[in-house]
Parts: sequence; C-alpha cells; structure tokens
Amino acid sequence: MSKRVLVVDDHVPTRALIKTILEAEKSDTFEVTEAGTGTECLKAADKGGPYDLILLDVNLPDMDGYAICRALRHVDKKVPIVFVTAKGDLKDYTAGREAGGDSYLVKPIARAALRSIVNLFTSIERSKRPDHTPSGG
Repeated sequence: MSKRVLVVDDHVPTRALIKTILEAEKSDTFEVTEAGTGTECLKAADKGGPYDLILLDVNLPDMDGYAICRALRHVDKKVPIVFVTAKGDLKDYTAGREAGGDSYLVKPIARAALRSIVNLFTSIERSKRPDHTPSGG
C-alpha cells in the first residue's frame, strides 16, 4: 500500500525535487499530492485526506505555514507535519512546534535528510501517532 504525502510549497522546482526523491524510494511507494498555496493545501487536506505526512513550506503567497498547520490540526490531529523552509533559526523551529508541527527540514533539501524524515514519520501506524494540538491558538 502506498504512503500518501502532501507536499506544499510555492516553488515548483522544490515540489518536483521532493516528488522525484520520494518516487525513487525503493523501500516504499509514495503517492505524492502537490499544493502551491495554503488554500490549495487546505482543499487537498479536506478533499484528499487523510495523508500519512504533510511537508509544509513556511512562506506561501496567501498564508504562512504556521497558520496552515494550526488549521490542519483542527481537522487532523494525527498527521505528521514537517516544515520545509529556508529558515533554520531556533525561533522558527519553536514557532513550528507551537503551531503543531512535528519536525523541521531546512532548505536546500538534502536527499538523505528528506528520505530519513519521511521514512521515520510514515512508518508510524496512524492509530499509534500522538494527537497534536497547537499551543496558543
């Protein structure tokens, strides 16, 4: 059974790179859905969910990733959400955790790091995943 991943990034080459890396995985099959805006992400989560993992950019043209993460957590408290962004400061990591995110991947994306984080979060059975509720909102 394939693992479903929602990739949210306004930069088309970044989405294409992530999709290429995941589709090249030999140990698992991934079904990748792409979204270029926060609105597209929320629609995909509403109509196409549940996903096994969401890879979410922080800076999108219509909403910030933290707000999207909080909105997603109202719909699905179990899906792992990993922020993928050029921002690598501790304050950004903290903001992501407070919004309900599970982890952080800094651009430029290293193939090994992406594979590792995707395999880690998609290997946990949905029923055994912790519920996440954003703090402060």
